[in-house]
Amino acid sequence: MMSELVKILPGENKYLSVTWQVNNLCNYRCSYCNEGNWSGTHKNEDTEKYIKFLDKLITRFQFKGYKSFKFFFSGGEPAYWKPLIEVAEFLHEKCDKPLLAINTNLSNPLSWWEKNYHLFQDVVASYHIEFADKEKFLTNAKFLQDKMNYLAIRMMMHDHDFQDVIDVGNEIYEEMDNCVLEWVPLLDELSTEAEHWYYNEDWKREFFEKTDGYQRKWGNVTERRESRPAYSAEVWDNGTTKPVNSNRLAAERLNNFEGWHCWLNDAIFINPYGDISAGSCGVSGRIGNINEDVINFLDRPIICPKMHCTCGTDIIIPKISHKVYNGETDYQVLSKEDINES
Repeated sequence: MMSELVKILPGENKYLSVTWQVNNLCNYRCSYCNEGNWSGTHKNEDTEKYIKFLDKLITRFQFKGYKSFKFFFSGGEPAYWKPLIEVAEFLHEKCDKPLLAINTNLSNPLSWWEKNYHLFQDVVASYHIEFADKEKFLTNAKFLQDKMNYLAIRMMMHDHDFQDVIDVGNEIYEEMDNCVLEWVPLLDELSTEAEHWYYNEDWKREFFEKTDGYQRKWGNVTERRESRPAYSAEVWDNGTTKPVNSNRLAAERLNNFEGWHCWLNDAIFINPYGDISAGSCGVSGRIGNINEDVINFLDRPIICPKMHCTCGTDIIIPKISHKVYNGETDYQVLSKEDINES
């Protein structure tokens, strides 16, 4: 009998995850990305307003006992967001060892990363084969690889250039010493109703199964990785507990959490318009806006109505299968000793 995923739980600390789509400005025009993510209609450059909002948000959750904070900046291209550096500096002042991550196409010049890398603990670098400059991407990745807790290189698996993406990914991986290289299935659209792209050819689907969705080289960053404050784990019904791999769960269609109890209140999503929801899936609806004084935060887990959880930051939100749920109003926080690295 095959084992079954039954829980996703945090390790070490209860933490708030904030995913912030800070703008809709990008220098790429990928064929699989809609105009709303790159048109530049919302550049959002009022630094003082964002710092005031974050101060109130963090204070609220600190009062409720949250000890760790993870901020994931996306876009558009967040490295083009003018308030980014001042906001990041504020977060380091306000929080005790916050985890700041940036989802970037890594197209900024090396000089930008040399000046600002110290503000980030994680870099998620997406490689878009239609527009990426391979040599520039590799130069920046090599610079960052021994400075980040976690460097993920996400190869976006364009259906029409699938083999080319594999070839480039393998070239990059050979050049690197410290990174996780992820083979990322596309979405059929970028929206809360998106489904993962269906690859018609068998060999493409088999590729995800054979590679487990990723490859990794830890090199000399292992010690820093072990100090990461925000960490989630998969709990299986056979007793196995291991770090969450959201790409693998999605590729293997293990991201169906319909009927599960999900603590969406542990995740905040902010879109380029300033609208706030719990999670990026849209289930909570709009609970407020950066420009409003009142935000209607959730105070209990929701029962997931969705067939698939498509966003990696939503997949790692604490959740318990209806098959093992026993009426918990809160969830267990694991220790690092509970989680088996594999």
